[in-house]
Amino acid sequence: MDFFYNICVGISLGIIVGFLIGSWRLVLKKTYSERQIAATGHMIKIIANIMKYLTFLFLILGLIWCIYFLVLGAIVPELAEYATNMSQLIVSVLTIISIIFAFFEFLRRAK
Repeated sequence: MDFFYNICVGISLGIIVGFLIGSWRLVLKKTYSERQIAATGHMIKIIANIMKYLTFLFLILGLIWCIYFLVLGAIVPELAEYATNMSQLIVSVLTIISIIFAFFEFLRRAK
């Protein structure tokens, strides 16, 4: 677990440093051609559409399995803690997927 923690710390530091270095780009204001802007917008639109369908897929699957674990916990009380933990893991994964989808939607709509 320490290894995974160190990976997360390294990625976090890399993102912070990247944002700080990237802020210089805002100061320097590089100009892009209309063709580059259109190509980037098109790519973001495609990624956002793919993310939308994947998000809906995972939300539906998450709903099905959360219902399963709800019923499992209700019918077999000895497995209630297991069912609760599994449901929490499912919701955690769905939250991460939804955040990623919201990020791409934000980028797509900001244009």
